[in-house]
Amino acid sequence: MNPQRSGSISGPLGLPPEPEPADSTHSGADDLMQTAQALFLLMAMATWAKHKKILREALALQSVLATLVRDDGLKNKPLSEDASWEEWIRAETIKRTKFIVFCFFNLHCIVYNIPSLILSSELKMTLPCSAAEFKAPTAAKWREVRKRVPPEPDFQIAFHRLFSRGARNTTGWNSSLGNYALIHALIQHIFFVRQITRCRCDGDGDLSPDDVSALEQALRNWQLGWKRNPESSLDPMDPNGPVAFNSTALLRLAYIRLNIDIGPGRALDTRDPIQIANSFRESRAIKRTPKLVRAVLHSAHALSIPVKIGIRLVARTQTFVWSIQHSLCSLECAFLLSKWLEALSLPHPEPEVSDDERRICSLVKTMLDETEFAVRSDLPLESPVTLKQLSASVLRVWARIFKGAQTWAIVDVIGTSLNIYADMLETGESLTRGIH
Repeated sequence: MNPQRSGSISGPLGLPPEPEPADSTHSGADDLMQTAQALFLLMAMATWAKHKKILREALALQSVLATLVRDDGLKNKPLSEDASWEEWIRAETIKRTKFIVFCFFNLHCIVYNIPSLILSSELKMTLPCSAAEFKAPTAAKWREVRKRVPPEPDFQIAFHRLFSRGARNTTGWNSSLGNYALIHALIQHIFFVRQITRCRCDGDGDLSPDDVSALEQALRNWQLGWKRNPESSLDPMDPNGPVAFNSTALLRLAYIRLNIDIGPGRALDTRDPIQIANSFRESRAIKRTPKLVRAVLHSAHALSIPVKIGIRLVARTQTFVWSIQHSLCSLECAFLLSKWLEALSLPHPEPEVSDDERRICSLVKTMLDETEFAVRSDLPLESPVTLKQLSASVLRVWARIFKGAQTWAIVDVIGTSLNIYADMLETGESLTRGIH
């Protein structure tokens, strides 16, 4: 037995010891990344657990995991032309592990408002390969696929290309996992731009028109790249995997985050439904703008899908087709649409309600009429009572879906929180009981 292998967990914090400089078998580096993969799985499982103590442990693993990934390096060395299939598998697996860790850290940022410990500017690797290439069962099949697909672009080049306004610079396509990493990088970019904007003393916290325009261009270019990828599909059961489908949820979330400042947090880390509902209730009012209409429309379309399929059916089957990304995006959609309807219900709303806003209100009411949460039809659509009922009903539809069969405990907590928030809207009161 190799003594270095047998002692691979004898280093500080139980981590692998430093590989010896003369080591040419990659055993030390392999141990490092295998440990990172194991820690990642522990963190991923604990992140969505119901108990706050387990969540704390998951977040505590972040710094150790980030250190392991950095120790191995956020750059990938180009393989030689005559590299074997086995050498390529090892290099590609390590690269994909690092990108997935980057994306998961970003999910922590989305949900818990914790800045990612790995920044997109640090990634100096080529994007992951296509699903067909990675899943090739033999060396011969792998070589055959590699002849058909273009080489993976460098992450930094692909990311900066998203902000280009010249169509010539945005041609080509990236792999499904590559697109997934890029949409996470755009969401991270939006997060940090908003952090900077909040610190400005000469503004109201809104993004500048130039920032919004640049990010809208980047999101449009990302969509074009997603469509160009022959492996992209809206079917979560696609043979190439659900990554492309999950990316579309993050695109919707990116549009919402671009057009509305969600704020510093929604108390999801407390795992207390009443505290979460109170944080929803106490969040600042929506500022209605023409730009916001697009994000609201995205939220309305997100609601239309489960309504058309059937709320009860989606509630029973979501665990088989929805990722945690779709649940988190649906929460953002429910929150935005409800807050927007609440803003419209104010007496003499400013600015005046536009034709586009009226059409969205009518669309939402028509959708809800097909559910058990339909609102009264004896009042005008624009009456404050009707709009408040619409706001609460939107929350109840999503709550019913979240309370159905699901894999992650946090989804059930979110469903309970949305129901409590809907109660608050209907009674006009906040709750303080049961907070712990």
